[in-house]
Amino acid sequence: MKRAPSARRRVYLVAPRNPDSFWCMATSVKAVGARALMPNSALATLIALTPEDAGIDFAFCDENLSPIDLGMPCDLVAVTGFTLHAPRIREISAHFRPRGIPVALGGAFATLTPDEARPLADHLFMGEAELAWPRFLADWAAGAPAPLYEQKEHLDMSLSPPPDWRFIRGKDYLYFTVQASRGCPNRCDFCNAVQLVGRRYRHKSVEQVLQEVENARRMGAETVFFSEDNFFVNRAFTRELLQALIDWNTRQARPLSFSCQASVTVGADEEIVKLMADARFSVVFLGVESLSADCLTEVNKGHLARYDARTTVTTLSRYGIIPFIGFIVGFDHDTPATFDELERFLEETGSPIAKISVLNAPEGTPLFLRLKEQGRIAEEFAGIWHFSTNIVPTAMPLKVLLENHRALFRSLYEPESFERRTLAWLDGVKYRSPLYGNARTNWPKMLKAVHIFRFFMAHPEKSVRKMFLRILRTTWKTNPRGLKKAITILSQFPHYYAFSHDAKWYEAGK
Repeated sequence: MKRAPSARRRVYLVAPRNPDSFWCMATSVKAVGARALMPNSALATLIALTPEDAGIDFAFCDENLSPIDLGMPCDLVAVTGFTLHAPRIREISAHFRPRGIPVALGGAFATLTPDEARPLADHLFMGEAELAWPRFLADWAAGAPAPLYEQKEHLDMSLSPPPDWRFIRGKDYLYFTVQASRGCPNRCDFCNAVQLVGRRYRHKSVEQVLQEVENARRMGAETVFFSEDNFFVNRAFTRELLQALIDWNTRQARPLSFSCQASVTVGADEEIVKLMADARFSVVFLGVESLSADCLTEVNKGHLARYDARTTVTTLSRYGIIPFIGFIVGFDHDTPATFDELERFLEETGSPIAKISVLNAPEGTPLFLRLKEQGRIAEEFAGIWHFSTNIVPTAMPLKVLLENHRALFRSLYEPESFERRTLAWLDGVKYRSPLYGNARTNWPKMLKAVHIFRFFMAHPEKSVRKMFLRILRTTWKTNPRGLKKAITILSQFPHYYAFSHDAKWYEAGK
């Protein structure tokens, strides 16, 4: 499609819909009245990277909110996504390219599996986009865009602009995202994050991060999720950022809440945990992975064994931060007794929320290469990664592994078990930040509480409805200040109850 040099061009930005198997808390998002989990910051960053004089007009589609306009008149379709979005990306490409509309494809799918992604795109973007996208725009304007843009160098984070959220309505999303850093110094064998962001840890300035947080607030955000894989890598930077967030948040009439991901190392620094509580961090996704030092060592995560997971979990809980615990099963050193050990740990620490995944070996990771040499990678794998594995296990038959995983996952989200752990967690909270006593009532969050109440009261299972009411009643009688935390915990339950009790995911993994 050729145009005169002075003509403006339209770029259709598309965030593909998440598949049903995506563990994105879809049911829980519905329970709080939101429409999607979080907006796509990659596409918003492309808008921010586009000069105003580039002659580009944008149209935007988040398929998790509205259907794609297949008849959109445009000069380019730009798509980004993870590997789990590959089937939908394939469909989008197959629709637009035959019409003569080129497709630009970037993100984790394009970077991690370029051989699979390359046939779907006219312009493939590998690696970070902050330098590659402007190069593409210049080449496109000159009439000679390249088929491949690979940004091999890792970006100085001061050059990454705040995402441009002009197409986003805050009330549509449960969270907004802010990325404060990139890079992971660890060498975990099963993780492909290093292939995406490298091992050298880089972070934005505190001022940059605060600007993005403020932008999210202006767009209607109530919770900001720090999207890096480990929020706690550089202690000095983390401490400086947390103090700045406290100073900023205490000035807000309606303070935001925050969440992040971290490893068990965060619990060894109680000062940091207290600062997180004072900044209003409500949830930390905690990558415990395994309670066994042997299991951690076999995937090059032995350094985590130096930190006591129980101490980390109880420290976060004591400060009112909900530990969203991530466990993995299926290591070579796991046994059927592992599943009882994990359930006992969650009961004893009063941890309501846990995600139990089966170990997988993503293509290109050290674990994949090692097991491939051993003939232990399943040649045909069509299962759901959360519920099955591409690894041929040796510690126990695959059937035993999957049956134990299903039984544990289901047991954790039986209403009685979830209620018991939730009330134990609420009883263990000893610190509540005194910094927000003058905050105004947050009516949007009150509305979400109403949505949650309606959702549970309409639940078809009587045991779920009764559990919900008992938790609220007990909390109101014994610790009314804990009601907000109780609502936060309960908002996570619907998704995991549905996932753990729906046999279709396990059937797909067989």
